[in-house]
Amino acid sequence: MQKMENWNMKQKNMLIPVLLCLAFTISCFSFLIYMMEKNEQEKITYFYNAAKQNQSTIKSRLEEELKILSGLSVSFGLGGIHSKDGINSIIDKINEGNPSMKIGFMDNDSQKAGDSVQGCYKVAVRDDTNHAIGMIYVKNTGEILSNIVSTMALAGEGLLVILDKQGKEVAGSNRAYYSIIEATKIRTQIEQAIKANEQASFNIKTQDKKRQTVVVMPLGVNDWYLLNVFPQPNFYVRYLEMTIGVGVMILLSCVLFLSFFYRQFLIINKNQKTLIKLAYGDSVTGTRNYSSFKHEMEKKLRKEKSETYAVWYCDIKKFKFMNDILGYEEGDKVLISLANLFRDYGGPDTLYCRISADNFAGLYKYKTREEMEEWFQKLVTLFQDRYLPYNKKIPMELSMGAYCIEETDVEELSIDQIVDKANIAQKNVKGLPGNPFGFYNKEIRNRVLFESELESEIDRALRNQEFKIFVQPKVSIQKENRIVGGEALVRWENPRKGTIPPGQFIPIMERAGKIVLLDRYMFEKSCQWLHNYLAAGRPPVNIAVNVSKIGMLREDFVDFYGEIKNKYEIPDGLLELEFTETVLLNDDAMFNRLVKRLNEKGFVCSLDDFGSGYSSLNLLKNLKIDVLKLDIMFFRKSSDISRERIVISNIINMAKELKIKTIAEGVEYVETVEFLKSAGCDVIQGYVFSKAMPIKEFEQMLIEKEDECLMPVDTGE
Repeated sequence: MQKMENWNMKQKNMLIPVLLCLAFTISCFSFLIYMMEKNEQEKITYFYNAAKQNQSTIKSRLEEELKILSGLSVSFGLGGIHSKDGINSIIDKINEGNPSMKIGFMDNDSQKAGDSVQGCYKVAVRDDTNHAIGMIYVKNTGEILSNIVSTMALAGEGLLVILDKQGKEVAGSNRAYYSIIEATKIRTQIEQAIKANEQASFNIKTQDKKRQTVVVMPLGVNDWYLLNVFPQPNFYVRYLEMTIGVGVMILLSCVLFLSFFYRQFLIINKNQKTLIKLAYGDSVTGTRNYSSFKHEMEKKLRKEKSETYAVWYCDIKKFKFMNDILGYEEGDKVLISLANLFRDYGGPDTLYCRISADNFAGLYKYKTREEMEEWFQKLVTLFQDRYLPYNKKIPMELSMGAYCIEETDVEELSIDQIVDKANIAQKNVKGLPGNPFGFYNKEIRNRVLFESELESEIDRALRNQEFKIFVQPKVSIQKENRIVGGEALVRWENPRKGTIPPGQFIPIMERAGKIVLLDRYMFEKSCQWLHNYLAAGRPPVNIAVNVSKIGMLREDFVDFYGEIKNKYEIPDGLLELEFTETVLLNDDAMFNRLVKRLNEKGFVCSLDDFGSGYSSLNLLKNLKIDVLKLDIMFFRKSSDISRERIVISNIINMAKELKIKTIAEGVEYVETVEFLKSAGCDVIQGYVFSKAMPIKEFEQMLIEKEDECLMPVDTGE
């Protein structure tokens, strides 16, 4: 359907310029036809005028040459000369004196006897009673007419012929006349014009391909007709040729334009396909991307409102680990394999996409929730059978969440909101072992609403300073268990919800991009307290604050922290900035440059959560840090304590050789304290000595325990 719509749209887009080109061509040719018709009319008018001029000239010359006949006729009638012999004797004398004109007389009896003067110029002779007794005529009328016609024809470039009422030639070039009427097949047209006693014109083409125009009109003398044959002037021929040439050029231009346009259309169409592929396709798997998926999903949901659909969101567990170990090329193969699996087994009317990284989403038409769970488990089996890299050395596990779309959701929720619900369900089960599957439910919904409420209150909480500093003391076990500092931790004292632990609001602030505001708020508040504490004459104490990944990557990070430190006049070496292993982004050189700049400004830099990642030893080798904080995971009782202590002892020993101070956090047992002391660990931070407390209580503890040694107490279960 979509392809058909695209094709129809392309046809419409192509039809518009084609129609415009066609309209332009028709307009041009209409104008050319109009100009040709106008030119033809002007040409006919010109030839008619020329023919009338010939008619007038011939008629005048005939009347001038033969006016003697009228005079003789009058003389014979008025002189009483009515006999045939008397008239002929006078005519004979006239003929002797004018050899160029031969006059004759024919009485009525001769005419009755069948004598004919057809084709001659003649005048009736009448007696006193006005009764015709005969007629005088010019015997050589044809000769006279031929001389006149020949003279006029030679003066121009055309042909003149005088015809009688039957269309027979009276005067003119007999050979030329018959060559015209035979070659051009216009005899019938000439005879029809003579019969109708009207003027007419015809266009002819001679045997030598010359264009000529024939004009026939009454001569006005003796019921004769004048046939004019005019060669078409060169400028008319050139005009016609130019017009035809212009028409051919217009037609050729339109053909070239359409050819060019069609070529451009093909190029644009190809580019459009490429752009559509880039805009709506996934470059790795070749499937739809999220934008295309949303568009198609919305159309399908609105069209098939009676169907039961669920949106699923799928993720490959530990995919980043596999990418780092096997490489991105191998990781892409896994993504392509999974995409093909969704294509082949995605259910009825398969619709799915890759959103980003290893995250896929799709639309599934289900009957029951149990049936959808069975479908997912089948996908897992097929996926693991189809593709497990390196001979199944790395197990591939999937996690999927689904949201069952309700009828009102199509109108009330956006596609993004629906997909987010499926994603929330997926994240809710992702931490479970195996290949978990879960549906979005009210419990998850309530948690999301709770997080949304917290997110909406963050800005207000920062303005109202609802975020409070708690400090967990750091105890030097190599210096008689004395307090040497503390780590600043945050708690949210919400006026409506009470104390909110950081585990609930920190991830929200990270997603909302507001964690930097909290970082800087906590740092400045810590500097403010330390300034007042030192101003009261108290002994120096180290305060550590956490730095988020986003905060560390800000361009003004070092400058901002340096300015706040100088603003509150904090001596060098008392402020410690803690960076977690995850903020390094595999760019050791960048982090080392950052540490160098911070050291120059008097900061101590520590690596937090050491041991929580798989690349910790590699980081220890490359990073020039001041303090190493061993993760709590090291100090939870394991099945083999001896192996655990061997690992910890060697890490501490390596740190000493690298001149890195070590801090163990999360310690809960006295036994662990004794072991860490013997291993050479410098500082312990954990419940075994103290929990985190409000900063005022920490200050009071520093005053009260200034000269005391803290005693460790078991707090673990």
